[in-house]
Amino acid sequence: MRPAIVTTTIHVPTLLAAYVDDALAHAHDVLYIVIGDRKTPPGAKEWCLRLAAEKGVDLEFQDVADQEEYLQAYPDLDAHLPYNSIQRRNIGMLLAYERGRDPIITIDDDNFLLDADFVGLHGLVGGSVSLPALTSDTGWVNVCRDLEEAKGVTFYHRGFPPAQRWREEKTQETDRTGRVVVNAGLWLGDPDVDALQRLVYPVDAVRHARDGNVVLGPRTWSPFNSQNTAMAREVIPAYFLSPRIGRYDDIWASYVVVRIADHLGHLIAYGKPLVKQERNPHDYWKDLEAERGPMRVTDVFCQALRRTKLGAEDYAGCLCEVLAGLRDWVADGADGLTADQQAPVRDLLAGYQVWDSAIRSLTVEPC
Repeated sequence: MRPAIVTTTIHVPTLLAAYVDDALAHAHDVLYIVIGDRKTPPGAKEWCLRLAAEKGVDLEFQDVADQEEYLQAYPDLDAHLPYNSIQRRNIGMLLAYERGRDPIITIDDDNFLLDADFVGLHGLVGGSVSLPALTSDTGWVNVCRDLEEAKGVTFYHRGFPPAQRWREEKTQETDRTGRVVVNAGLWLGDPDVDALQRLVYPVDAVRHARDGNVVLGPRTWSPFNSQNTAMAREVIPAYFLSPRIGRYDDIWASYVVVRIADHLGHLIAYGKPLVKQERNPHDYWKDLEAERGPMRVTDVFCQALRRTKLGAEDYAGCLCEVLAGLRDWVADGADGLTADQQAPVRDLLAGYQVWDSAIRSLTVEPC
């Protein structure tokens, strides 16, 4: 295992020191990649380089000038990714992918370390395991059910389809053995919920009810995000954070990965390691506006994904089939969605085409 930890920041990422110390204590060889932005203070790079020198670790801070130089090899991706956006995290993931790192772990700069051996707990990615699997008769399971809220409030992961919430469902839990390709660590404190939830009622996650992790059962879905999440290197071709679909960038990317993993018989795991999210200041009304468009069509988007026919045997090949299926769906009227409602899907397709070309320039011709 030669993992990378990737993050973006507009602050001095002092929380990274705890991750470095924890990885060293458990003898992990980690590449740390920090992607800055135009809002990132100049002191952030200096702090990161000093941390790397003091601890003797491989830590690369990419400021704007570094990114401009790096992206000369990927001009379409450079043009597609705006500044002052968390989606510049794609640059860090691409860099880790180029370096052959596996798994690639993404964190936010407000995810504070809780569990010891953070990297080791994410290390189940790439291995064959036997874990409890959640299977639902609705085809959906709320993975946040394993997080205890301070006042007993039920809540859902950001991006969980609206029509699938609050349904009576029959859920079975049986052991499932297979290869884990994604491990989505959960969060205490301020969990990753929709802006609408935050506006209506603040959620405080105080405990994880399980000793270990669970996986999704066959044909049972749930989203995962891009914080405290480990992905096998082979998954990265199918995971692109689109800057044009607001705060559903990681959510819709996760559904693409879940669809392909379901086809390939791979496992998506949730649970450990936990982090404490002490969320950076947000304007929840702006967040809601950035979620509203894709939230309205997530149900039909996922239905279209489920209907997509897959036959390839890897993530890059399956992505080509997913994109073709979604293009056909849009061309056929997208189940009656208006042009405005189709816009996030079209934007997602455009972004994935750019990402696919960048990834495949390292290997084979793009689809």
